[in-house]
Amino acid sequence: MGFLGRNRSVITLLLAVFVLMVLLSFSAREVVGVTWFERVLHRLGAPFQRSLAVVVSFGREVAESVRELSTLRRENERLQSELEALNFKYQNLVEARLELERIRALLAYREEQAALDLILARVISRGLTTWHHEVVVDRGLAHGVQTGDAVVTHRGAVGRVIEVFSTSARVLLITDPRSAVAAVVQNGRDGALAEGDSSMLGGVRLARLPWDFPVAVGELVITSRLSDVFPRDHAFVIGVVAEVVTSADGLLKSARVIPAVDFGRLEEVLVVRRMTP
Repeated sequence: MGFLGRNRSVITLLLAVFVLMVLLSFSAREVVGVTWFERVLHRLGAPFQRSLAVVVSFGREVAESVRELSTLRRENERLQSELEALNFKYQNLVEARLELERIRALLAYREEQAALDLILARVISRGLTTWHHEVVVDRGLAHGVQTGDAVVTHRGAVGRVIEVFSTSARVLLITDPRSAVAAVVQNGRDGALAEGDSSMLGGVRLARLPWDFPVAVGELVITSRLSDVFPRDHAFVIGVVAEVVTSADGLLKSARVIPAVDFGRLEEVLVVRRMTP
């Protein structure tokens, strides 16, 4: 074993004491001048100090960025929640405005038709299938509604009440194949029967017309004075003729009518209550 091996502990202790004395000398005396040994140590330690300072600074910046990111995420979640709430309120306001416009139009029509006993009703259910076209309104016996009462809007004929409950009523629409309304073509005043068109959902037709029946595309079809449902002294628009078709044998023809009322968007109606003598 060599000298270093035999005296490793002693040498290590001496080096430790030497380093400790140097460090003590740095901290014990006032810095009046810098020795060559201090300059060497400073030059050797400067890069490490700068690196350590950069690392510490970077760590602080990262920590600050993390805190800011967390704050921004919470703020974004709050703003998103507020935006959703505002959008919900906006949609409700739009819906309320549209409903108000519809109701105003119906109420204005009710004022114009002062001779009719009209009551405003809302559609609360609908049962539109291939064959049956019905709606349920929120007015019934408690509001003076009776079976057979006509139902209209300011745009035209809707249908008739076929069943009445305490606070609601079923309405058969004029687009139902079971419905039949006495009608006339406005220009020629010729009478016909308007019934629901089973071949076209939401349509009406004038069926089984004589071959020489005067009707043309674009003409207006209204309720007749002979109707036992709609008031005889008032004409309600049924729709506009969109197509006239002649049968194969040329003896009959029919007219397809586009209803004046948009039944797909029907939300409020007016029930024509019968006057009690």
